[in-house]
Amino acid sequence: MFQRMVKCSLILLLMGISSVYALTEDKEKVMHVMADSADLNQQQHKGIYTGNVELVQGTTNLQAGKAVTIGNEKNQLIVAIASGTAGKQAHYWTITDPKKPPVHAYADTIRYYPLRHLIELIGNARVEQGTDSFSAAKISYDTVKQHVLSQGSKNKRITIIYHPEKKSS
Repeated sequence: MFQRMVKCSLILLLMGISSVYALTEDKEKVMHVMADSADLNQQQHKGIYTGNVELVQGTTNLQAGKAVTIGNEKNQLIVAIASGTAGKQAHYWTITDPKKPPVHAYADTIRYYPLRHLIELIGNARVEQGTDSFSAAKISYDTVKQHVLSQGSKNKRITIIYHPEKKSS
C-alpha cells in the first residue's frame, strides 16, 4: 500500500503537469525519480524529496531542490510542490510536438493541484518554447479551461514575446 501511494504521488506530480503539455506516449514510459533523500509518510499521505530532485518520464522532466506531495485518504494527489534552491529555480520541460522545440517552465516554486486542474508558477515565473516566452511574477494555468492568468509585481511586469511563424513561399 505504501509503495502504491508513493508511486501514485510521483506519477501524479509528473503526469499531471505533463498531461497538459507532454507527448501522449510519455505516459507509457518508465518514470525515474532521483533525490538525495526521501521521507515518505503513508499516515500523513505526504512525500518529501530533497536534494537534486529529478523526475524523468520519456520527454518529460522536472528538476528541483525539493519536492513535496500531499494526498488524501483516497490516495489522490491534492498538491505537488517543487521548489528551487538558492540561485536555481525549479525547472520543468517536455516536448509537446516532435516538430516543435521543447516547452520549458521555470519558477521559484511550481505548484500543481490536480483536483482543481491548476498549475501555478510562482516567483520569477517564465515559460519558453523556442524564441517565444511568457514571464511574470506569477503564472496560473487552468488545465481544463486552458485559461492563463498572470500577475505582475512592482518589480516585474508581465512580458509576452511571440514570434509569428514564417510562411513558406
